[in-house]
Amino acid sequence: MPIYTLEGPDGKKYRIEGPEGATAEQLSAFVQSAPASKEDRVKAQEAADREAYNPTAGMSGVDKFRAGVGKSMADLVRGAGQMVGAVDRNDVATSRAEDAPLMNTGAGAAGNFAGNVAMLAPTAMIPGANTVTGAGVIGAATGLLQPSTSTKETMLNIGLGGAGGAVGQKVANKLPGMAQQWSKNAADEAASQGAAASQRFAAATKGNQLGYVVPPADLNPGMMSEALSGLSGKIKTAQVASQRNQGVTDKLARKALGLADDAVLDADALQSIRRQAGQAYDSVKQIGPVQADKVFMDALDSIASTQQGAGRSFPGLQNNGVVDLVASLKQQSFDAGDAVDATKVLREVADKAYRQGDTSLGKAAKEASNALEGVLERNLQAAGNPDALKAFQDARKLIAKTYTVQKALNAETGSVSAQTLAKELGKGKPLSGELKDVAQFGAAFPKASQALKETPKSVSPLDFAFAGGSAVGTGNPLALMMVGARPAVRNALLSPMVQKASLNPGFAPSALSQMAPAALDNQLVKLLGSPLGIAGGLALQGQQ
Repeated sequence: MPIYTLEGPDGKKYRIEGPEGATAEQLSAFVQSAPASKEDRVKAQEAADREAYNPTAGMSGVDKFRAGVGKSMADLVRGAGQMVGAVDRNDVATSRAEDAPLMNTGAGAAGNFAGNVAMLAPTAMIPGANTVTGAGVIGAATGLLQPSTSTKETMLNIGLGGAGGAVGQKVANKLPGMAQQWSKNAADEAASQGAAASQRFAAATKGNQLGYVVPPADLNPGMMSEALSGLSGKIKTAQVASQRNQGVTDKLARKALGLADDAVLDADALQSIRRQAGQAYDSVKQIGPVQADKVFMDALDSIASTQQGAGRSFPGLQNNGVVDLVASLKQQSFDAGDAVDATKVLREVADKAYRQGDTSLGKAAKEASNALEGVLERNLQAAGNPDALKAFQDARKLIAKTYTVQKALNAETGSVSAQTLAKELGKGKPLSGELKDVAQFGAAFPKASQALKETPKSVSPLDFAFAGGSAVGTGNPLALMMVGARPAVRNALLSPMVQKASLNPGFAPSALSQMAPAALDNQLVKLLGSPLGIAGGLALQGQQ
């Protein structure tokens, strides 16, 4: 008869032998009707004490894994002994109760699974083992050899072993075809994205020369690079990259304005640059009378055309401020000095209009200022003064850069947003030099050039969770030291060595990703399909 465990009124556990399938009430009645000898009570108490004892206490994860491997081998011997009558079901039940604490640990269960796979591996050499039918027969035979405490359990082992072997082998046989299709799809995708990839690598190469960093997965997406990116934390890695890139952006913005790397960058600094650059306008004032040309008049007409067109049919939509501004500038001739002063006034009008939300007037005033500066530049060129012309052109560019930087500037931190510059470039803003370099990098790699509100922490709660989970899973407190594993991978991905390597389309993570399909299209995969499936099926039974 099978052995049952009951808890007595005193809280102690007792093991008794009773009828198969008996309920707790039936067992209690059975015990009361069958007087137990002192020897029986002693044996029952010893069995209960044995069950309460936890043999895994103090064992490391590695020790539990090895013990699990040993249990798989012992079970095979015990099952074979049961078939020849050398081991009975009571022995199986006793050993299973003693091994229960081990099998309730992740490391012990993993070791038991690995041991079963190792022992089943030689069966892959049996003729026909790599067929679904052959693997199913081997799995059923393996299930029959497992120790059991009842005929029902033996049948379940046979069924799960056979099903596991058949399913495992069927999956293994299909993997090569799946791998080939995977490889083909990857090749097709790479070919379709060839031009885009080429541009991306070109942008990354230029960015690398400027000092920017890019997460490798953004350049060489693949199984390995994505795995490393996932381990390091994809979002966190992008944030760390953005933090490093912010310093490069700020340095380039200051260089574009002629400032030192450590110079303060705020609204006052930008205004000071404009005042100094404006000194180049003094020589322009000496030109005297300026004749308005067709280019100037056409530019003014273009500014007013939208407002006038809307106003003809919809008078309420016309911005009279824009129409009046353009009309005031339509002069056939004017003094150069007055025109210089007018450009300054127009920029002040533009700034005020933008602050008040009147974008139409702000845009019109800015374009009108550019039109005035254009006609002044052409008159200066006609006057035959190349030095004054160059100084005026340089001043115009520098002043324009100050306004561009001011749009992207966080005045409190002195940081310049690469994303804002990228948007300006996308709108057709004629950026040049360092500002264009920043804008192009920001457009190509937006996640690596974010404007962060705060500095990302070097170690995040997820890093602690990763280390804690590893410690619990392995049963080894030393795994807590892995709290630095994710930050270390992060730093490695953004290190100069990996950054330089990732600029090569054949970078290792990508190459390893291409190797994965080849690895699956391998005879070894077919050979291991059946052992893995059988071991998995037996593990589902929950008694291994």
